Amino acid sequence: MYRTITILVLVLTATFAIQAQKATGVAAPTTQQLSRLGLKGATLKNVRTGIWRVTTQKGVKAGFVVNSSPYATDVRGFRGTTPVLVYVDQRAVIRKITALPNQETPEFFQEAEGLLGRFLGKSAKKAQTEKVDVVSGATFSSRGLIGHVHAAIEAYRKYAK
Repeated sequence: MYRTITILVLVLTATFAIQAQKATGVAAPTTQQLSRLGLKGATLKNVRTGIWRVTTQKGVKAGFVVNSSPYATDVRGFRGTTPVLVYVDQRAVIRKITALPNQETPEFFQEAEGLLGRFLGKSAKKAQTEKVDVVSGATFSSRGLIGHVHAAIEAYRKYAK
């Protein structure tokens, strides 16, 4: 009986997650992704496709998380799209950026990921216009990441209120 209930709960949870993804077009960040953004235990409320309001465990509004995928559909790295999650705090400051799964060559992509730190601590307005040099040897991956970060920030500035 316990096993049947457990399976039923898992099926319902998976069904709800799939329906939520279909409704918004983009899946909400996972618990692991939220932890990488420094938002362990936070809750999310979808405000627009790919944009979520973040609330801490104590109920404090902490900013927004933006998935770049719906806003950078024409931005590509060497082997495909290079989506990111961008966490912007309540003061409109970029706090953390994490890359999402992609098809880039791992060793080149890891080099390109290093440039994400250039956006951290900057206001969304300044970061959106930030000129970041690409990483030599990982030019396409770098351009893809920069394009996705800029698209996510633009979406934040346009839609996150």
